[in-house]
Amino acid sequence: MRVGTFSIYDQLAGYMDQNISNISQIQNELSSGKKFSKTSDDVIGATNAMDYNLELDQDSRYKNGIDNASALLGDASTAVQSTVDALNSAKEIALQGANGATSGTDMAALAQQAYAIRDELLGYANTKTAAGESVFAGFKTRSDAFNGSTYAYQGDNNIINAQVSNSQQLAVNVPGGAAFSYSLSGPVTTTGSDGTAVTYTPTANADGTTTINVQIVNSGANVNESFSFSNFMQLANELGDALNSGDTRKVNALLTPLDDASNQAVSVSADIGARQNRLTTQESANMTDQTNAQALLSDVQDTDLAGATTKLAEYQTILQAVRQSTASIVSNSLLDFLK
Repeated sequence: MRVGTFSIYDQLAGYMDQNISNISQIQNELSSGKKFSKTSDDVIGATNAMDYNLELDQDSRYKNGIDNASALLGDASTAVQSTVDALNSAKEIALQGANGATSGTDMAALAQQAYAIRDELLGYANTKTAAGESVFAGFKTRSDAFNGSTYAYQGDNNIINAQVSNSQQLAVNVPGGAAFSYSLSGPVTTTGSDGTAVTYTPTANADGTTTINVQIVNSGANVNESFSFSNFMQLANELGDALNSGDTRKVNALLTPLDDASNQAVSVSADIGARQNRLTTQESANMTDQTNAQALLSDVQDTDLAGATTKLAEYQTILQAVRQSTASIVSNSLLDFLK
């Protein structure tokens, strides 16, 4: 069966159109850097790309959560570590004023140091973030955690959680009641060599703080003195008052609470450090996930420049061959017509 000239021409024209379309597609890929510009170009590839982009968006949100958490815990860590140092200084001052041999002038000087430590502790307790939010006030971040005059806690006991991965939340704050107040499991009594007994009785408060009620009882079971405090600032203030009045018995009674306060601050600092370590570990895991998702996304949607360039050259060569064949057929057909 003889194939007609126009039938061959139609086939060559179809080849030419297909190659022109292929060349256009490759050129678009090279100019955009993407294998497809719309979903219909590659439904499966576009769907996979959407999934990888969603994963990258989630990783980006987790990174923001980790960054914010790291900043908040960093501020808290610095404040609590400084608190430990201040409480240790207060303990040294108390030891100097407790021996009964310190002069009245020196006791007054020690009292001023205790008041200075009180104010220093207040500054740490009212630490604010770069955005001006209170670190230790729970949800009440727009106001100071502790009152500047009474030193009473003004925040709440709520915990701020950050979403740091698909399945993990991390507490990123320490309410002031936990950071600057400590609790006893029950009443504690100490007895001095002179028979004086000191009883420390805890009372839990609704705001998360604990009030320590102190009674100094002589050998005849009579209450000589009683006082209370709910946080480290009030404790330092009581120390300043005791030193200022030369009340060595009260100064001695404050040594145990100062030890407890320092131990509490060390414990809080260790807890914050553990959370910071967890953040570092999770940040590393998230970065790995993000790198993998980015690589998979690139494999799905990004143009292989070397491969695309090679294909372009092949299609151009084919197109040139089709054009030459078409031109030859048209020329031969005209000669046959003229004969």
